Amino acid sequence: MIRPRPLYTAAPGAALLALMLSAVSSSCAPEDQVGGAVRQTLPNGAVLVRYTDLPAIDHVGPEVTEAQVDLRIGTLDGDDPNYMFADIRGVQAASDGTIYVLDYQAVEVRAYSPAGEYLGTITRHGEGPGEISRANGILLSGDTLLWINDHGKWQIVGVDPAGEELGRFDMPVPAYGYLWDGAFDREGRYWQGAVHSDREFSMPPQFGHGTIHFRQYFKSYHPTTEVVDSIFVGEDPYQEYVVETNTGGYRHYPIPFVAANVTVMDPSGGFWQANTASYRVTRTTESGDTLVVIEAGLPTQPVTPEDRSSYVQRMVEGRPDQRRAVEAVADLMPEFKPVLEGLFVDDEGRLWVERSTPNEVPPFYDLFARDGDYLGSVRLAFEPRPGSKVWVQHGNLYTWVVDELDTPFVVRAPVS
Repeated sequence: MIRPRPLYTAAPGAALLALMLSAVSSSCAPEDQVGGAVRQTLPNGAVLVRYTDLPAIDHVGPEVTEAQVDLRIGTLDGDDPNYMFADIRGVQAASDGTIYVLDYQAVEVRAYSPAGEYLGTITRHGEGPGEISRANGILLSGDTLLWINDHGKWQIVGVDPAGEELGRFDMPVPAYGYLWDGAFDREGRYWQGAVHSDREFSMPPQFGHGTIHFRQYFKSYHPTTEVVDSIFVGEDPYQEYVVETNTGGYRHYPIPFVAANVTVMDPSGGFWQANTASYRVTRTTESGDTLVVIEAGLPTQPVTPEDRSSYVQRMVEGRPDQRRAVEAVADLMPEFKPVLEGLFVDDEGRLWVERSTPNEVPPFYDLFARDGDYLGSVRLAFEPRPGSKVWVQHGNLYTWVVDELDTPFVVRAPVS
């Protein structure tokens, strides 16, 4: 079943938000100030929380925690291959501190103690119960059920800490990316994003600058009741520049610094949404009603001539025949850089808003409660591997890094 949602409830609905803010200025007075924020009730009953003094990314103070690595698992070489990783695609942690790591190349999930000691391999490559053919992500439900995304069979497999299979079901959306983007809510439903476009893809493609309008959905599936549902969450335009190469092929260049719409499922119900161009984050119900709007007045950073020229130099290195194309792409960059990088929700239901940071500056996050209250900020004292993912479970942040030889290591950093 497809349930339509009004477009104004999705992140692209800047027009509605502007209307709401206009209504605030004319008909709503501030209710109170909590933690330096001004809270207002909008005409539709939603709460607007506006912040004017969130800490800068280089701020030092009690409201900013610097997350330092206290555990590192992995090795470049050694006698025990169980400490060597080739391609990490998932890290999860139980309440007792047990750490589960998925290695994509080895096609196995290994368990480690809170001290980083190898405990065993609970899932391996194979065709039998509890075995997987290919996997790009894991999710721990409680302490007794580990879900594995086996995109080799288009199935999601659940195993216990010993590796015994507890169940499996077909993916509601038969697609996958570099990392698994599925999630489970508090009701046990599985959610996965999907996109659709009416554009007909042809060969050869349309050359030059173009925009593809994708409609975004979230599809849910309940493993017990087998009920399937789909919810429309908005549209997301994607810009690219297409050229023909000197070998007769085609190259698609995305436009750097173009803002994007971000939607993440809230395990307690509904969604968090934002457009990365500005610091405006909304919490909506599944039916599309806006409940909370978080807004912060952060300065925007311009796209400089140096940004454009460095992009051109980087892209034409080894491909001088593409100079005209990449110069055209550089000219299409927007005037300002995105303010936000992304969103995620931790195991305590807190929203983590990642700000955009300059190159070589580690990630910086602002934390909020579901009602929009600011809970503090976290600055990482290390740089996760580009393209990796961050999880926060039981007071610790987990991800992976690489050394100068591109060797991956699992890292843990306390954030409570």
